[in-house]
Amino acid sequence: MIRIEIRFVDAENADFLALVQQLDEYYFQVVGEVHRRYAKYNDPHLLDARMVACVDGKAAGCGAWKKIDAETAEIKRIFVSPAFRRKGVASALIRALEQDAAAHGYARAILETARTTDDSAALYHKLGFREIAYYGSPAGAENCRCFEKTLSVEEGQA
Repeated sequence: MIRIEIRFVDAENADFLALVQQLDEYYFQVVGEVHRRYAKYNDPHLLDARMVACVDGKAAGCGAWKKIDAETAEIKRIFVSPAFRRKGVASALIRALEQDAAAHGYARAILETARTTDDSAALYHKLGFREIAYYGSPAGAENCRCFEKTLSVEEGQA
């Protein structure tokens, strides 16, 4: 079993920026030019919380959340470097983001992923998210699968 350390980071954190660069490259391979529509929405300074997951001191993955409305936080920028996949890093990041959003008073988390990323969708289902209708991301409904989860008080206290 590996030890995963989750750290809050600021918008200028080099590990976070390097990981989101890899994420953007990955999405370009998966969905092509459509991912460029997201750039203005993914500025790290617009995110309310950013996290980096480390394994053995190495940056392994990242994630963030941002406020959508008084009750809803959107989980964004989930990415795990290929060498660290299938080791629980994404699950640990998503749980930490859920806990932090709940601790900040949000009752609901939403997220979206590319329609072609079945492995991501399977993970979100496993973590208790349910698929919902398209909620307006810049990529367009034809490219997205959207999910939501009710956040519990326990998540905010963890």
